[in-house]
Amino acid sequence: MEHPSSPTQHSAPINKMTGRTKLALLLLIGPSALWVIVFILFAVTNFVFTSTLSDIGVDAGTSVINTIVNVILYLVGVVAFITWLPGIITGIILLATKPQAPVAAPQPPTEPKQ
Repeated sequence: MEHPSSPTQHSAPINKMTGRTKLALLLLIGPSALWVIVFILFAVTNFVFTSTLSDIGVDAGTSVINTIVNVILYLVGVVAFITWLPGIITGIILLATKPQAPVAAPQPPTEPKQ
């Protein structure tokens, strides 16, 4: 008796993801994942700055580094938020449609040989 995963068994070929599918999944998942990551980084950086700066007696709200990190995270979050809906729509369209086959150029008519 052969094992089900033996090489003599014929199974359906495994399709590799095309670049189009990878792009569609990136557009579907990317903005949402980026927004979640930015939200978590906001919480972590503000916790770290608040706890470390309060230990040495500095107000965490006046730290230049904290302000710069918050502004950068805010801008990345805005980009993630703005690209969310277009990414969802474009990703669904890319997954739902098949790529069109290239159209061959029309051949000029050939003259009959005499």
